[in-house]
Amino acid sequence: MSMRYTGPNADYPVYCCRSDRDQQGSALCQEVRALAVDALVERVVLDALVPDQIEIALAAADQLEHESRQLEHQWALRVERARYEAERARRQYDAVEPENRLVARSLERVWEEKLRVVETVEQEHARWRAQEPLLIGPAERAGLQALGENLPRIWNAAITSAADRKRILRFVIREVVLDQKRTRGQVWLKIVWQTGATSEHHLQRRVHTYRDCINIDRLR
Repeated sequence: MSMRYTGPNADYPVYCCRSDRDQQGSALCQEVRALAVDALVERVVLDALVPDQIEIALAAADQLEHESRQLEHQWALRVERARYEAERARRQYDAVEPENRLVARSLERVWEEKLRVVETVEQEHARWRAQEPLLIGPAERAGLQALGENLPRIWNAAITSAADRKRILRFVIREVVLDQKRTRGQVWLKIVWQTGATSEHHLQRRVHTYRDCINIDRLR
């Protein structure tokens, strides 16, 4: 979504999805009032980065790191075993008498199969490592703990600009997905954090018709 400003003085921010209109000439897909969304995201971020929550997150990260090390050990054993089997097949091939061509061809095929197994296991290991969560080192841990202690003061300081707050948000949030058509009378938000985790939230919105009211069933 892009930002546009409405109102008599063009100072009221709205998140606008205009791809349908720009690409197909149809009506705007949807517009979402920005102020309430921004306030919700701000509250979620500040709540997520209080010291207690950071300690919980770090404890979870420690558990993930422990599990990752155990899996890494298992992968190392698989790779070592595959390489050992390939090396043994090579030695068997080298030991066969050259004139015994039938046996040599058979052992050569076995050796090639074992080499393919090694390649497959190493590729699978590499893909697994690429998908593993980011491990938090001592420096990152200290930085997060300091951030939790200082963030509310920094965020609310008079000298902190809107641009500064945006940089803080980008540090912890990858993107925010909005949809006010998913649930009647509400704006649905999904926050994608920089860690890859996601959280879903709902925000009651102002509507212009009873049909869109969140409590329409109670009004009947």
